[in-house]
Amino acid sequence: MRTFVFYAVMVLGVMGLSSCGSSKKVEKSPIETFVMPCSDLVSGNGVLRAWGSGKSDNETSARKKAQMVAASELAAMLERTVKSTTEDYTGNLSESDMGTSKTLLIEKTKVTTEKFLKGAAIVCDRWTKDEATGQYTNYLVMELRGEEYLNALYVELSNNGNASVDKELLKKLFFKYIEENINK
Repeated sequence: MRTFVFYAVMVLGVMGLSSCGSSKKVEKSPIETFVMPCSDLVSGNGVLRAWGSGKSDNETSARKKAQMVAASELAAMLERTVKSTTEDYTGNLSESDMGTSKTLLIEKTKVTTEKFLKGAAIVCDRWTKDEATGQYTNYLVMELRGEEYLNALYVELSNNGNASVDKELLKKLFFKYIEENINK
């Protein structure tokens, strides 16, 4: 009988304590967490990547807007990288080589950059549609590979005939500035 009373008191105690909790219901936050599509693709390891998004009630318009944003960002990143590389590279040359090499390198990087940006690859392309508004959103990432850019630059420089370039130094500096672009 003592055991029965003991268990009965324990059960009543547990039931009594469980009713002491808060009576408030936890409400769900009205703010939703949204992970941007393609956000895992970032610049680094010799690759420049730019992200863009476009929103419109037309799929084609949304894609064009996203592509324009990504291409503009990619062009800016490449321009910063090339400018920094050119300045650093020509700073390492002797004074007699500096003037002509800098002019030639700037001229050839402009030509290469224009050609190369047209061939930027889309590596991620995602769509969402807001059913309430009928708006389409296109998210995409475009990339340029540094090694391919440098190879195209070397071809342009070799077309000049007498241009000698320290390819290892140029490559080292170019990849250094790609990594610095990650933080900008």
